[in-house]
Amino acid sequence: MLDKKEKLVMLYLSSVCLDKKTYLILTSDLAEFVSKKYVISIAELNDIMISLCKDNYLDFVVSNSKKGYYYCVNLKNKGLTFKKDQKKEKQAFWGMILRTLLLTVLSFVLGLLLKIIFKG
Repeated sequence: MLDKKEKLVMLYLSSVCLDKKTYLILTSDLAEFVSKKYVISIAELNDIMISLCKDNYLDFVVSNSKKGYYYCVNLKNKGLTFKKDQKKEKQAFWGMILRTLLLTVLSFVLGLLLKIIFKG
Protein backbone atom coordinates (compact mmCIF):
# COMPACT_ATOMS: atom_id res chain seq x y z
CA MET A 1 0.00 0.00 0.00
CA LEU A 2 1.39 3.34 -1.03
CA ASP A 3 1.33 6.40 1.20
CA LYS A 4 0.13 9.82 0.00
CA LYS A 5 3.50 11.11 -1.16
CA GLU A 6 4.25 7.92 -3.07
CA LYS A 7 0.84 8.15 -4.76
CA LEU A 8 1.57 11.73 -5.83
CA VAL A 9 4.94 10.70 -7.25
CA MET A 10 3.36 7.80 -9.13
CA LEU A 11 0.59 10.08 -10.41
CA TYR A 12 3.20 12.45 -11.84
CA LEU A 13 5.31 9.64 -13.29
CA SER A 14 2.35 7.85 -14.87
CA SER A 15 1.22 11.09 -16.51
CA VAL A 16 4.69 11.81 -17.90
CA CYS A 17 5.75 8.27 -18.83
CA LEU A 18 2.95 7.09 -21.09
CA ASP A 19 4.51 3.86 -22.38
CA LYS A 20 7.46 1.60 -21.59
CA LYS A 21 10.11 4.02 -22.82
CA THR A 22 12.72 5.47 -20.52
CA TYR A 23 12.23 9.10 -19.59
CA LEU A 24 14.53 11.71 -18.09
CA ILE A 25 12.77 13.58 -15.31
CA LEU A 26 14.33 16.51 -13.51
CA THR A 27 14.17 15.97 -9.75
CA SER A 28 13.22 19.60 -9.15
CA ASP A 29 10.17 19.21 -11.44
CA LEU A 30 9.06 16.15 -9.54
CA ALA A 31 9.69 17.83 -6.18
CA GLU A 32 7.77 20.91 -7.36
CA PHE A 33 4.75 18.76 -8.29
CA VAL A 34 4.74 17.00 -4.92
CA SER A 35 5.40 20.22 -2.99
CA LYS A 36 2.00 21.59 -4.06
CA LYS A 37 0.54 19.42 -1.26
CA TYR A 38 3.49 18.32 0.88
CA VAL A 39 6.89 19.68 1.83
CA ILE A 40 9.50 17.34 0.40
CA SER A 41 13.28 17.29 0.11
CA ILE A 42 15.41 15.68 -2.58
CA ALA A 43 16.64 13.09 -0.04
CA GLU A 44 13.06 12.16 0.80
CA LEU A 45 12.26 12.01 -2.90
CA ASN A 46 15.16 9.57 -3.37
CA ASP A 47 13.76 7.40 -0.55
CA ILE A 48 10.34 7.41 -2.22
CA MET A 49 11.83 6.41 -5.56
CA ILE A 50 13.77 3.56 -3.92
CA SER A 51 10.59 2.41 -2.19
CA LEU A 52 8.67 2.47 -5.48
CA CYS A 53 11.47 0.51 -7.11
CA LYS A 54 11.29 -2.13 -4.35
CA ASP A 55 7.50 -2.31 -4.74
CA ASN A 56 8.03 -3.16 -8.44
CA TYR A 57 6.46 0.01 -9.86
CA LEU A 58 9.51 1.31 -11.71
CA ASP A 59 13.22 1.12 -12.42
CA PHE A 60 15.29 4.26 -12.13
CA VAL A 61 18.84 5.54 -12.27
CA VAL A 62 20.03 8.87 -10.87
CA SER A 63 22.00 11.00 -13.29
CA ASN A 64 23.87 14.24 -12.63
CA SER A 65 23.88 17.18 -15.03
CA LYS A 66 24.72 20.87 -15.06
CA LYS A 67 21.04 21.68 -14.44
CA GLY A 68 20.74 19.27 -11.51
CA TYR A 69 19.84 15.68 -10.85
CA TYR A 70 17.77 13.64 -13.28
CA TYR A 71 15.95 10.38 -12.85
CA CYS A 72 16.06 7.97 -15.77
CA VAL A 73 12.70 6.30 -15.14
CA ASN A 74 11.28 3.18 -16.74
CA LEU A 75 7.81 2.21 -15.52
CA LYS A 76 7.06 -1.47 -15.06
CA ASN A 77 3.63 -3.02 -15.70
CA LYS A 78 2.46 -2.22 -12.18
CA GLY A 79 3.47 1.41 -12.69
CA LEU A 80 1.80 1.64 -16.10
CA THR A 81 -1.53 0.46 -14.68
CA PHE A 82 -1.33 2.74 -11.62
CA LYS A 83 -4.06 5.16 -12.75
CA LYS A 84 -6.45 2.34 -13.65
CA ASP A 85 -5.84 0.67 -10.30
CA GLN A 86 -6.54 3.93 -8.46
CA LYS A 87 -9.79 4.37 -10.40
CA LYS A 88 -10.86 0.80 -9.56
CA GLU A 89 -10.01 1.38 -5.90
CA LYS A 90 -12.19 4.52 -5.81
CA GLN A 91 -15.09 2.72 -7.50
CA ALA A 92 -14.83 -0.14 -5.02
CA PHE A 93 -14.83 2.33 -2.11
CA TRP A 94 -17.91 4.20 -3.32
CA GLY A 95 -19.64 0.92 -4.15
CA MET A 96 -19.10 -0.23 -0.59
CA ILE A 97 -20.47 3.06 0.78
CA LEU A 98 -23.55 2.82 -1.47
CA ARG A 99 -24.14 -0.82 -0.52
CA THR A 100 -23.91 0.06 3.17
CA LEU A 101 -26.40 2.89 2.80
CA LEU A 102 -28.86 0.71 0.87
CA LEU A 103 -28.65 -2.06 3.46
CA THR A 104 -29.22 0.49 6.23
CA VAL A 105 -32.35 1.85 4.53
CA LEU A 106 -33.58 -1.68 3.82
CA SER A 107 -33.15 -2.77 7.44
CA PHE A 108 -34.93 0.40 8.65
CA VAL A 109 -37.90 -0.20 6.33
CA LEU A 110 -38.02 -3.88 7.27
CA GLY A 111 -37.97 -2.93 10.96
CA LEU A 112 -40.87 -0.52 10.44
CA LEU A 113 -42.86 -3.19 8.58
CA LEU A 114 -42.28 -5.76 11.32
CA LYS A 115 -43.27 -3.20 13.94
CA ILE A 116 -46.52 -2.44 12.08
CA ILE A 117 -47.33 -6.13 11.52
CA PHE A 118 -46.77 -7.31 15.09
CA LYS A 119 -48.20 -4.23 16.79
CA GLY A 120 -51.55 -4.37 15.03
